[in-house]
Amino acid sequence: MISTAVALRCLARCGCINAAISTRGMQEIGLLFALEPGIQALYPPGERRREALLRHAGHSNTHPYMMPLYLGITLSLEVQIAGGSLPGAAMGGVSRTLSTTLSAIGDGFFEGALLPCWSLACVVFALCGQIWAILALTGLLVIGMVAFRIGIFFYGLRHGVAALQWLKRLALIDWAGRVKQANAFMLALLLGMTPWTVHTFPWLLFMPALLSAAAAYAFAGKARLPRIVLWLTGVAAMSFLDATLARA
Repeated sequence: MISTAVALRCLARCGCINAAISTRGMQEIGLLFALEPGIQALYPPGERRREALLRHAGHSNTHPYMMPLYLGITLSLEVQIAGGSLPGAAMGGVSRTLSTTLSAIGDGFFEGALLPCWSLACVVFALCGQIWAILALTGLLVIGMVAFRIGIFFYGLRHGVAALQWLKRLALIDWAGRVKQANAFMLALLLGMTPWTVHTFPWLLFMPALLSAAAAYAFAGKARLPRIVLWLTGVAAMSFLDATLARA
């Protein structure tokens, strides 16, 4: 088992992984840089250390926010390989599957839901003149993200591949859908706060339209309808309302 000091060194280097990204190996160089303290602690200088480094000298790419979990699980597997309870050949298949899975989860939740939610909330607060709310929300998000990265690293280091069962129970993809519903609500609210919307689309009509859009989004999610159907329905409804208001 690697010491806490070595684990912290690996975790600190984890934030530098994308600084050495390349078009051929993607995060290969950065991953080796982050793993180096752990590899040095587990293997003495010689052939075994060289083999351990070569196991990770290939194409590697996963989402930056999920990288600490990937790094923790990888170090946990290296501990088992160093102890002789796991063959070194098992690392290749696990690494490829793990990086792809974590990348998909990270893209769906963080890039597709959480960060747009933060952006929309900041714009709404800015239009309301609540600058301190923007600073507070951003600060909480930064603190939460740092705590999340530290937590998943040590959880992966302690539990290894079994940490994926916890990740499955966490259901980040399902939460991404809920956050996207909130994003749709905030986007509609943002449109209602803009000057051109206030003058051309009265609040008396805007609020029922907002509630109808939220209900339609929830129904489309439960019925698993393609998003293009909801989008086309919304465009048709807006065109009809625009024509109705123009005649009025």
